[in-house]
Amino acid sequence: MTGQPSGSSINRPAAGGRSAVPSVIPAMAGPTPSMLTKPPTLREKAKAQVARLRPSPAHLIDAGFTTALVGLALIGFRTTFFGLGWFWVGLAGLVIGLVITHVTATFRLPGILTGLGVAVAYLLLAGPIATREDLLLGFVPSGSTFAGAAHMAVPGWKELLTALPPVDSEGPYLALPFLFGLVGAALTYGVARRWPGAVTALVTPVALLVTSLLLGTLTAAALAFQGALFGLVAIGWAALRSNRNRPALQNGAARTTRAVTTAALLAVATVGGFFVGPHLPGADAAGRTVLRTGLTPPYDVTAFPSPLAGFRQYTEPNSSKLFTKTLLTVQGLPAGTPVRFATLDSYDGYVWGAGNAADLGTGTAGTSFRKVGTHIAPADEGLRAGQAVTATVTVPAGGYGDVWLPTFGTVTGLEFTGNRAKALDDELRFNIDTNTGVLPEKLQPGDSYTVTAYVPAQTTPPANVETGSGPLDGIDTESLNFVNDRLDAWTGRVDGTWPKVLAIAKAMQDGAYTDGGTPGDYQNKFLAGHSLRRMTQFVKSTQLAGNDEQYASALALAANRIGIPTRVVVGAIPKVAGTVKGSDVHAWVEVRLADGTWQSVLPAQFLPDRNKKPQQLIQKSQEKKTGAQVPPPAANNPPSVLQGPDQAQNATQLKAPPKDEKSPLDPSTWPEWLRWLVFFLVVPLLVLLAVYGLIRLVKWVRRRRRRTRGSTAHRVTGGWREVVDTARDLRMPLPTKGTRLEEARSLELHVTGPPPTPVSTVVDGALMGAPVAVASPATAQPAVAAVSGNPSSPVAGDAGDVRDAVVAKGGLGLVTLATSANTHVFDIDPPTAEEVDGFWADVATARKAIRAENTFWQKVRGDVSLRTFRKGRSASSTPTAQRSGRRAAGAAGAARGTSAPATSRRLGRRERS
Repeated sequence: MTGQPSGSSINRPAAGGRSAVPSVIPAMAGPTPSMLTKPPTLREKAKAQVARLRPSPAHLIDAGFTTALVGLALIGFRTTFFGLGWFWVGLAGLVIGLVITHVTATFRLPGILTGLGVAVAYLLLAGPIATREDLLLGFVPSGSTFAGAAHMAVPGWKELLTALPPVDSEGPYLALPFLFGLVGAALTYGVARRWPGAVTALVTPVALLVTSLLLGTLTAAALAFQGALFGLVAIGWAALRSNRNRPALQNGAARTTRAVTTAALLAVATVGGFFVGPHLPGADAAGRTVLRTGLTPPYDVTAFPSPLAGFRQYTEPNSSKLFTKTLLTVQGLPAGTPVRFATLDSYDGYVWGAGNAADLGTGTAGTSFRKVGTHIAPADEGLRAGQAVTATVTVPAGGYGDVWLPTFGTVTGLEFTGNRAKALDDELRFNIDTNTGVLPEKLQPGDSYTVTAYVPAQTTPPANVETGSGPLDGIDTESLNFVNDRLDAWTGRVDGTWPKVLAIAKAMQDGAYTDGGTPGDYQNKFLAGHSLRRMTQFVKSTQLAGNDEQYASALALAANRIGIPTRVVVGAIPKVAGTVKGSDVHAWVEVRLADGTWQSVLPAQFLPDRNKKPQQLIQKSQEKKTGAQVPPPAANNPPSVLQGPDQAQNATQLKAPPKDEKSPLDPSTWPEWLRWLVFFLVVPLLVLLAVYGLIRLVKWVRRRRRRTRGSTAHRVTGGWREVVDTARDLRMPLPTKGTRLEEARSLELHVTGPPPTPVSTVVDGALMGAPVAVASPATAQPAVAAVSGNPSSPVAGDAGDVRDAVVAKGGLGLVTLATSANTHVFDIDPPTAEEVDGFWADVATARKAIRAENTFWQKVRGDVSLRTFRKGRSASSTPTAQRSGRRAAGAAGAARGTSAPATSRRLGRRERS
């Protein structure tokens, strides 16, 4: 019709004067976006989630600096492990830690899930990547793999500290560098992603650096890398993060100043590090402090019998019948090279034994028995002199079966083979100062191992060398006065310490050799043993008479008496064919030289001929001088225990060993499936429950303090904060610095959505291209006013309240609660205690309503969330929350009309206070 605007229509009266349609046809709403938009497919959703994982430039920078700093801290293991396998394993753990933390930080998962992911990754990947032991099909971890990884994560660090470095880059110890890199990267990168502070991100790398230094050795791993380079990288990262968080400047006037200041600080730090650092306390190697120097290895070798006390089991005649039996076969050892059973450097007045003193941080290595790997570092590089030899030692049937491991020379490598290789490797403890190994499991027939060592080019002692000074530690030379008369006769015409040792050895060759003789023989009077009483009888006799036990002990005691450090060695000298029989077992001495090495004085230099027997008349006259003899030792050799307060305890334990009562609380008595169930399921679950309960308890305490502390108005404010914190923990979007009403409306819209558009009873002709009816101004005014929120209209002042009531009717009732909070806070009279209790009851109802709109796992995530404990970084201040808050605020504005009146804005400013 002419004059009619396009898209409009006029109500025409029907026959009878009545309209067929309502006088006013409301404008029909357009299609909702969901009616025209195709919902995304599962593949598109997956692509969208993967796209979120794409790191930003800032994330890549943080990951790069994390890799550099954790890698530099990881270098501290260089002196602890042999080779470079530990470094690649540590880098693998570092990368895995970065990936796990990046995923959890990108999706804003709680920190506890990051820790759980790191723990799961360690248990699943430590075996295939690091230890490579007990795997199924070569890559699937078994129950033993899980048990080994869990064991190394807790007591494994102490075992590493008590092991003799460098440890092999293989086996269970490799789980520790893997764990170090994994946890270090997760902590460093996780803090950098979740906290904006420049210095905060450096706390973890510095702690890792200190930890790697404490776990190292007295030899610095890499001063330049872990000192200067680590400092430069840390300062650079802090500068970048500080600049990233600094607001944009109006001009570049301060850039030059910052650059000059940074350059000056770096210059001062560099000069101070290179020139002042070496003169600071603790800079020298002697003053270096590491954890391993303060630990006593949990291993006591004094519980094992001294091999010198049981020397007669290798002689003839003897009930053991080992004199002609083959004990060992040695292949690849040069002829004449002695094989060492044990080096005995401690004498307590009864027996020579292996010393068990631990290194107490003096810098002297090799003073204790420690766990070793296949590679062994000598106590001194000077001990590598001589010929490098690799020989294989095998135990035949009925052969050697003692706890002392036969070796030779200066050992640099030791590897077991055979069925018991792993068990023997785990049991072996080695002393690099004495080159003595002990195996509590004992060698058995069929056992075999390969020894790599440096052996001296010649076994004949030199004519003259410079010896060390002072007796061995722990030897009381005042109790050795009985050798003084002999020493005057043996060394009275000799000058020099080494010539005196040779003179004593030469004089001893004039004595007689006896093993005690056959039963009923007069030689039965010559008893075994090397105690002070036996040595007194041996030295004071008219003719020296004994075997290797007495001669080696007497030579060592005499040398220590004149101030020459000398120790006893029990071993064998193999035949040309490489066989070791009981007749080849001997005892000899080693003298410490001025350069710290040890020079052997072999049996050929001090023992008399075996066929030279003692004279019977001399023995009878000797009985009158020395008195009655001590009884012969028992068949079992006495243990090499030191005398002192522990002697009675040791004797009691030997007489009445404690009963082996297995306690049900001891995990070693449990079946494997039960240990796996307890340690890998029950214990982690209990830990998670404990953490969950602790967080819930802290939040409950905070809620109780808000309800009971402060004025009544302050307690009302705390009640509303409790509602907001509940929403923040559940990751609901809130407007940035919004008022209570704005926060309430935002939460209502987030949970219930905008109010639905009324459905028209008329067919939506707009979709078909039909014109839309326009209501008359008089009739449409109330509806327009209600939507516009114009305060001048009759219903304009109640438009927002009407909409709030519509939302609250099917929503959470938060707008009413926020209005009540404003009334209590800004009223002239403070609220009463009853009003506060009623308000908190409404708060509890609102919190339940908010939580009811979430799934079970969302509730759990909210329970363990620590968002509301972060100062200055609430959920509403994050970029994601800001965007969500703006969208919610926009939707609220569209639903409620234009901006609020000036009075409402002023009230909002008051609410923020």
